[in-house]
Amino acid sequence: MTYENLVTLTDIREEMRRVKDAETGKRVMKPVYFAGMRALLEGAFSFAGFFERMHQEGRVYTGDDPSAFLFHLSSGQAECCVTELFEAVDEQGEVIKEYEEGKNVLAITEFAAPELLEALRDEKPLHFNVETDRYFMAVFLFEYFFHTGSPFEGKMMVNRCFLSPMEKELYRVDQGIFCMDYGEHENQPVKGIQDKLIRYWPVYPELLRKMFLRAFMNGGISAEFRPSAVDWMQGFVQLMMDYKECSCGFHDYSFRLQPQENGTRTCPNCGKVYYPLTNGMDTIWLAEGQKLYECQTGRIPFHKDVVTALVVENKQHKGLYGIKNLSKGVWRGIYPDGKTRDIGENQGIPIWNGMRVRFETGEDWFLRLNMTELAEAEDEDPCLTEETADRSCSEE
Repeated sequence: MTYENLVTLTDIREEMRRVKDAETGKRVMKPVYFAGMRALLEGAFSFAGFFERMHQEGRVYTGDDPSAFLFHLSSGQAECCVTELFEAVDEQGEVIKEYEEGKNVLAITEFAAPELLEALRDEKPLHFNVETDRYFMAVFLFEYFFHTGSPFEGKMMVNRCFLSPMEKELYRVDQGIFCMDYGEHENQPVKGIQDKLIRYWPVYPELLRKMFLRAFMNGGISAEFRPSAVDWMQGFVQLMMDYKECSCGFHDYSFRLQPQENGTRTCPNCGKVYYPLTNGMDTIWLAEGQKLYECQTGRIPFHKDVVTALVVENKQHKGLYGIKNLSKGVWRGIYPDGKTRDIGENQGIPIWNGMRVRFETGEDWFLRLNMTELAEAEDEDPCLTEETADRSCSEE
């Protein structure tokens, strides 16, 4: 492992790191940024995935150093350089560390779960388990995405003088308020000190923000609300699927697309139309050239790199698009008139208002617009039928 090619959480948070200059041999400061949003999300997914693998093996993290986790800026791949700090749990699912006066059992930082700090205060054994890991993950990911410090480091704590790290962290346990909590409160982030947090918080979709709000509810003491490693992984996959890369150069999440009266959205740069395919809870925004993946259409929720479908334009009817099946599975297409058809490999289903498609998961996804412009387009062309639309999609 070459450290020069890896970055720590501190490097990411500071957006700078000291490296050796290839020409002069001197240590110089260089900016730290991931290759793109996909690499950033891959890093978070890989980090949470590592914890999930450890939990599946019956191990939990008994360390306290976030620098144990390193990231590749180009790919986002995460690595852990101290796997020995993941220890096997007992029959109760815990690793118990006895309190010893004068011994540094745990670093007193924002990464320590409230229950561990309370045990230290009361001079009791420390119980490391999946819940303490979930707290560590939530704080780590908060700093990873927003390049800031403790999630409780707002106006209330910044303006207060603490005599020791323990006093500060116990204050967080007893009276902490998540600095990005809903509404007006006394622990809002401080301009001039937490500018990165203020700038980056609105960059991400509500999905991610809600996960942090959940993790740090009630000062983070409600262990039952902390997202699991799988929760984080599912969230990051959804964010990857939601991130749009338009051919015109627009790169952003779907909530940055321009809403239209008929329920579609358009690229703010070139005007490309995105059609909403929804299962009632989640939405896939479809546009020409858009790829769909196994995690969206198939049975394996974390297969985010296997392309299973492509949105193509109908050769016989410009402006009408279809979803071409690139997988080995068979979908079920349900047309606006109620007719059904199997959609096999290299076959397609047109994106019509009122259409439905049942992917391999057995779940129905449908398109419902507020206007009937697609249906009107269909009526204007008597030659456009389910057969010709399907065939045109398949010929792409």
